[in-house]
Amino acid sequence: MNRNKQVGLTLAIPLVVALLLPLVSPAQEGAPEYIARLQEPGRSRIPIALPSPNTAGSVDVETFYSVLANDLTLSGWVEVIDRDAYIEPSGTGLKPGEFSFDDWEITGAVGLAKTNLSASGSKLRSEVWVYDVGGERKLGAKAFTTADTRALAHKVANEIIFQLTGQQGMFNTRFAAVTNWTGNKEITIVDFDGHNPRRVTKNGTINLQPSWDASGSKLAFTSYLGGNPDLYVADLGAGRVTRLSARSGINTGAVWSPSGDLIALALSPGGDPDIYTINAATGKQVARLTRSVGIDTSPSFSPDGSKLAFVSERSGGAQIYMMNLDGSGVERVTFQGSHNTDPSWSPSGDELAYVSRSGVFDVFTVRTDGRGVNRLTQDMGDNEDPTWSPDGHYVAFSSTRTGSPHIWMSTSDGYHQVQLTKGKGGYTNPSWSPPLNW
Repeated sequence: MNRNKQVGLTLAIPLVVALLLPLVSPAQEGAPEYIARLQEPGRSRIPIALPSPNTAGSVDVETFYSVLANDLTLSGWVEVIDRDAYIEPSGTGLKPGEFSFDDWEITGAVGLAKTNLSASGSKLRSEVWVYDVGGERKLGAKAFTTADTRALAHKVANEIIFQLTGQQGMFNTRFAAVTNWTGNKEITIVDFDGHNPRRVTKNGTINLQPSWDASGSKLAFTSYLGGNPDLYVADLGAGRVTRLSARSGINTGAVWSPSGDLIALALSPGGDPDIYTINAATGKQVARLTRSVGIDTSPSFSPDGSKLAFVSERSGGAQIYMMNLDGSGVERVTFQGSHNTDPSWSPSGDELAYVSRSGVFDVFTVRTDGRGVNRLTQDMGDNEDPTWSPDGHYVAFSSTRTGSPHIWMSTSDGYHQVQLTKGKGGYTNPSWSPPLNW
């Protein structure tokens, strides 16, 4: 049975649009060159100098700088050289010819990012100029305008990473996750760096398994608001929640197709859960994809939308399988371990992140052909609910290694692991958003 019911969203997320102004025409620059074209984050880090920004007007320079430096450090791409090592006088200019590369080469810097920060009315503006110190050349420059100091720093950090590596930064992404600060499990959105939490639900019940759509404007999640684990969709811009599927039994593990017109989830009208697809707008059933004995749960779409990974007990213990979108062509992917769950398909389409239990829960990756198993966590508490960054360089997950569960991030090879959220209560069920403009 499908029932569409409007229920109040406790927080409408405001849209914040940034203005990106190229300071140099691409045609003047020729082919782009990057310091770390072949490098991967976490393996080795580019030493960069990040002097304090030149300022004008009433600005929160310390927040801006701390957010910017923290973003760069979290990325694993760079190592920010301590400001105590800098010899250039503060306030020195940003543009070529206004400073000496020798002042930065002596610090051991390979890259240099010079910024300013100014205020005009309610708007903040920052220019960032990025340089290759050894080559004494400018890599690129841009200006950004927003109304929020932290958002502005995130945008500047993205540009620095891009100019150094040619890779898009992920600092304009967010996590949707489950928090239990009040004793109830509520859906919360938090910035990439663990700051600025905003509650999506405040209904005093159990809310689980948030999942972003490809536009970053909607979240699907399961809630017991009506006494049953039903599927809801939050429209973040409109500030509205709709109950999309209230079928008898479970309505859980929802994920959006890349096109946004379908949602795959586990339903259990006959007892054992199976994988279904429903219309993402109406909740109407489109197809039943599995019919095996035992549970079939936790679907995950391939990047092209043609396949689904899922968990099944059809061979005994829980294992990861793949199938075509019509339910045909079922293939088993995991063969190591007796309990493998929570598959998450990589943006590149050639890997799955998943959780395997052997006493504790740990995060692994495996190629979609079942080979190349790589363990990301070990002897670090329970690690669950993996979710990929949009660029595929990182996997985030909930970990209890410091006590309460919090969102941690690892490079996809496990070399660089950092804690993103902190505080009492913790975060579980993280879902990594696409790049966002708000």
